[in-house]
Amino acid sequence: MKNLFTSYSNLILSSCQKQAKLIFCLILTLVLLTVNEAGAQLKDKTMKGNDKDLFFTDPMVFYSKDQKKARLDVYIEIPLENLQFKKNNNTKMYDASVNYTIKITNDANEVVTNESISDYVTTSKADQKKLDESAKYIVKEYYLNPGKYSLEVTLSDINTKIEKTKRQQVSISDFAQKDVSFSDIMLVSNFKVENGKKIITPLIDKNIDNLKEIFLFFEVYNTRNEDVINNYTYNITDSKDKTLEKGNYTYTLTPGINKFFEKIPTANLVFGNYKLQIKDNSSGQLLADKEFSNKLSGIPVNMKDLSLLIDQLLYIATTDELDKIKDASTDELKEKNFIEFWRSKDPSPNSNKNELMIEYYKRVAIANQRYTHYIDGWKTDMGMVYIIYGEPNNIERHPYNEDSKPYEIWDFYSDNKEFIFVDESGFGDYQLVTPIWDNKNKLSNKN
Repeated sequence: MKNLFTSYSNLILSSCQKQAKLIFCLILTLVLLTVNEAGAQLKDKTMKGNDKDLFFTDPMVFYSKDQKKARLDVYIEIPLENLQFKKNNNTKMYDASVNYTIKITNDANEVVTNESISDYVTTSKADQKKLDESAKYIVKEYYLNPGKYSLEVTLSDINTKIEKTKRQQVSISDFAQKDVSFSDIMLVSNFKVENGKKIITPLIDKNIDNLKEIFLFFEVYNTRNEDVINNYTYNITDSKDKTLEKGNYTYTLTPGINKFFEKIPTANLVFGNYKLQIKDNSSGQLLADKEFSNKLSGIPVNMKDLSLLIDQLLYIATTDELDKIKDASTDELKEKNFIEFWRSKDPSPNSNKNELMIEYYKRVAIANQRYTHYIDGWKTDMGMVYIIYGEPNNIERHPYNEDSKPYEIWDFYSDNKEFIFVDESGFGDYQLVTPIWDNKNKLSNKN
């Protein structure tokens, strides 16, 4: 009987590999149908990590011709999924409240600004199901003299009493003392023009994640009374100072403020931390820089082992796709192929989140929580079925029957599927006795 279980499991694993397109369709369907029971159950509170940043901040310095000073723009991004919403019985909406304080101290330890503000977010019941796609953006402007400052931003979630503080140093340039100078660089995840108006989405968390390209916004200031033509070089390096992207810009700078948007490809920017630098071609002087990262937010924070992440593609990748990733000649190429695989499966390639990847690794993590015994949960038969099909509509458990081994029956009504698992050993090692025979038919039906 044990061999029969093993042969059935091997048959299913092989079938799943050959029918990766089927599994992709199934998981994608479950991702999109967020209103069904499976989707609701997958939003398991235990899967929300406590190590998430409550908010992100990115201070940037620009010249202000009106104030004749530098303008410090403090950008704050609050992912709505990080806030606690409560139902308002009067309006039938869901409300979250925050307090945030911005404190700026100069190098003489004198407080220049200490501003405390209360704010709130209101969402509908439908919006509550899409909190992971939304964020609240706050921008505050401060006019400062040249010098070095300490910036402290504190945010409190009123409903949960959770409070976080972020601190960083800010250097304010004296733009008037230079013929040509650069502002700080803003990372932009999306840039478009509508009715002649530029619309941008700033990337405050500085994580390029799943984006296939990013944009840079910066200003160049020309204090002369005539046009200036200058050449610049940009360079992106990784944590080992290896150059991954580079290029040249030639600008004709009119007197005053010149605004620029530049597009940067991200195909070579996989896992890791990066630094962007813009230098003057003739002098080699560093004019602006920006640090950012690619953390791939869909991958659980406790699963940074790339080899493990690749192994876990078993139920969604074909044999050829897995071989291409695993047989890469360098670690860098392996990472690149891994990213390209998920990008090819992305149901919304223009967003910075790959919903399919997020859903897939969420299920892997849940399978590990629920079904791990002497092997990891994602490798078990129960873990495999859960990763492929999601939450069963019904589970019939028979743990202690005198005339049979412990067994469970899982029903998936929408897929017209039933799976039987038997614990032959008596140690919680439930194995399938019903293989997935109709993968090929199901594939053709889905298409």
